[in-house]
Amino acid sequence: MAARTDYSLDHLRGISKRYLVVVAALVVGALLTLEAIIHQVQQGLATTDLAQQGTQAGATWGLYIGTFEWFAGMAVGTLAITGYIRFNELDAYEMVARIANIWAFICGISAAWLIVIDLGTPHRVLIVLSRWHETVMHSPLAWDVTFVTTLLVFTVTMVVLSLRLDFLQMDDDLPVHTYAVKRVVSLGATDAEIPKLESMRKWLGLGLIVLAFTAGMIPGLLMGVVGGQPGYFGSERGMVFLAGGLVTGAALVTLTAGLLRLRYSWRDKLSNSVMRGLGQALTLFGFVWLVVLFNDVVTVVTDMAPFFEQRIGDAMIAGELAPFFWLSVLLVAAPTIVLAAAKYRLGVRLQSLAAASVLLGVWVKSNLTVVEPLLFPNLPGFTGSYSPTLVEWVITLGAIVIAALLFVLAIKIVPLARVYKTEVSAE
Repeated sequence: MAARTDYSLDHLRGISKRYLVVVAALVVGALLTLEAIIHQVQQGLATTDLAQQGTQAGATWGLYIGTFEWFAGMAVGTLAITGYIRFNELDAYEMVARIANIWAFICGISAAWLIVIDLGTPHRVLIVLSRWHETVMHSPLAWDVTFVTTLLVFTVTMVVLSLRLDFLQMDDDLPVHTYAVKRVVSLGATDAEIPKLESMRKWLGLGLIVLAFTAGMIPGLLMGVVGGQPGYFGSERGMVFLAGGLVTGAALVTLTAGLLRLRYSWRDKLSNSVMRGLGQALTLFGFVWLVVLFNDVVTVVTDMAPFFEQRIGDAMIAGELAPFFWLSVLLVAAPTIVLAAAKYRLGVRLQSLAAASVLLGVWVKSNLTVVEPLLFPNLPGFTGSYSPTLVEWVITLGAIVIAALLFVLAIKIVPLARVYKTEVSAE
């Protein structure tokens, strides 16, 4: 019997051995992460290599904040992709919109809890929330909380709205857990709502685009307003962050779509034309990221740059940080050029590999962006050092593992595209 190539709700039913192995591996990673978090909460930030500037000559922020920037950027990028597809009503990219929407929520949560981890003691978040009206004007943490909360509210609203519309046009032949979701999001829904829901989804899509290109720059802007800190202060910080978010969002969706295509062979919802479209987006945003990076770097490597800025540029281009910097550039530039040269016809496997390379490259640069300036403070003769401890590595990589686990569980709960009642009847 020929393999099925059209989308169905079969992925919601049953659990294969391969799925169990993947979930088990991710759960083990999540448990190791939880153990590391408990250890850090008990012992404090002494379990990390984070230190104060000045006489300690260290980095106050490290892997946690660098990965926060990465996750927050992906949240913004996937949010923009969701909004663009929904506002332009691109039905061919229906599944891509759902994938991006789910990832936007997961990345937002991941970014939020990395902030909590970086604080050392989680109760400090409660202090910020209880005094938000006082701290929002001068606290970067309060602005981060505001940004993440706004993003999650808009993301959840889009998920609920689009699921409500889909469930109205789908049959009730759903697994028990998915039917429970339907009962919640479709409470009081009628067929008469469909035109209104379609209009609401379209204009909410525009709202997501506006949010992504305005408030979405906040994590970058928060660095840009740190006066007197070489490598941070500057008006271009928001654009650098947004460029990274767009390319990582496109890469994350491309990688996920590629893996689902390889696993389920859904050639109707993830057709060759859809995959080429994702390749085009990844290529475009890859070149944008490289151009923005060039403009960001060239100002600190010239002889006209201030001394403290020039120290960062020298370390990044030809110093101790150069291997990491050039690795990040290579990981993004190589797949971007290959995709452009091949006119986005690499095949699903190679395109997925290119997307994974881009994600890794931007992750490396996100961490460098955070750490580089902190190693070269405004103190002549002082050069800091930073070597992440095992606890930091476990928690950081664990954040990625937990995000993957959440997505793997999500695709067993909610449909990734609608299956019309007439299609179900015909089957």
